[in-house]
Amino acid sequence: MIYPDILSIARTAVRCKDEGIPLSEKALRRFVKNGTLSAVQTGKKALLYFPNVREFVKKGNTSTIVQKIDQSGKIRQLRL
Repeated sequence: MIYPDILSIARTAVRCKDEGIPLSEKALRRFVKNGTLSAVQTGKKALLYFPNVREFVKKGNTSTIVQKIDQSGKIRQLRL
C-alpha cells in the first residue's frame, strides 16, 4: 500500500506495522503527548511526518529515567 508522508497517529501506527517498525498507536500517542515525537495539531488530530518517525526509531528514545525518593518515602520515576 502506498501511504502519504503526513499521517494521523492511527494511520502512522498502521504504516509502522506494515513496514515492520515496532510502534503501537498507544506508544505514538504517548510520545506525541510528552513531546518526544513532534506532531502538528489540527483540531483534535495530531499529524505526524513519517520520515520524522523513522528518524525517531533510528535514534531511539533518549529520555532519561531517574528514580527519586519523594517525601512519602516512595520511589517515583522522573523523565528528564
